[in-house]
Amino acid sequence: MGAASRELVVPVGPLKLDDSLSLVAEVMWRFEVPVVPVVDEKGAYAGSISIFSLLRRRAPASAKARSLVERVPALEDLSDLVAVARAFVKTGYPGLPFVEGGKPVGVVSARRLIQAMGLKPRVPAGLLMHRVEPLSPDDPVEKARKLAGDVGLRLVPVAQQGRLAGVVRVYDIARYVYVTPIQRGTRGEVSGDVEYYLSRPLRDLVVEAQRVVESGSVPTALDLAEGCVVVGERGEVLGVISPYLLLRRLLPAVEEAAVPLRVEGVEELDFISQRLIYTRSLEVAKSVAERARLLEMSVVLKARKRGGATRYEAFASIKLDVGVHAAKAEAWNPVEAALEAVDAAYKRFAKAKEKARERRLSLERLRRRLPI
Repeated sequence: MGAASRELVVPVGPLKLDDSLSLVAEVMWRFEVPVVPVVDEKGAYAGSISIFSLLRRRAPASAKARSLVERVPALEDLSDLVAVARAFVKTGYPGLPFVEGGKPVGVVSARRLIQAMGLKPRVPAGLLMHRVEPLSPDDPVEKARKLAGDVGLRLVPVAQQGRLAGVVRVYDIARYVYVTPIQRGTRGEVSGDVEYYLSRPLRDLVVEAQRVVESGSVPTALDLAEGCVVVGERGEVLGVISPYLLLRRLLPAVEEAAVPLRVEGVEELDFISQRLIYTRSLEVAKSVAERARLLEMSVVLKARKRGGATRYEAFASIKLDVGVHAAKAEAWNPVEAALEAVDAAYKRFAKAKEKARERRLSLERLRRRLPI
């Protein structure tokens, strides 16, 4: 394994198809990896199990790994980190196994990948977070299991009387549900089943939130990699930044959508800023193309020096076969300027579509009233 690989790969030996899900959860918890590779009877790579798949499946702790194995591709080349990130998004996995000589030797996680990419955010946390309602300490573990598994969270925020009480780590949920019953049974105690542990209150698993960022503040590189809770000015929980969800936001699978989109003036921006602008522009262009005949959508960003600072002007235009909807916005932050212009142009397009729809309905009602 090369020097770059050692920085990126967590050395984890593969499990076998007949290993139990409790062992899968234990390995994930011990090494803090969101996936584990699995090999068949001959030692060949058979697939992987994701922690989110593990949480979505309410299986007995004694169930075999083969019941959850998915045939996801393994990584063989780590030279292009953006390509690795795209593989995560394409497969829907928060990590992928790394193979050498056809044998799994470790795991690349979204956390390690973001660290290796050296991302330096220059935008507020509010633009990077995933909005999520916090749970209560009295909520059952089942609620956190479902939220983490369905959304893809590394941390589930827990609040009491509107204030952040702590977080529940996804690895702790998996270990609590799948490993604790086996441990108690081994000690001769009443072990209980999966349903018993899912019904327990979350307060049993809550730990202090190590990273908390205000929505208007710029998170650190470690905040992105480790995950953090995002709060408002009054301390209310707004959402979380989770490594895998961040990659999905920056490199959406929809990026391959064949829509006429042109983005200019972002070449000098950092990777995160570029991707946020492009991703939102692509989402809007795709939405417009589904509702009308889109000839071109353009987003142009211009930097204006004002004293010792830089002010950004953004121009967004949606060109249809029946008209153009455009908007302009200004801000000190280029991402905020671009997103405001794009959203404003889309609102004008949507308003025009609604007016056209109302006109069609009015004409139809009028025709029905007229005598034949």
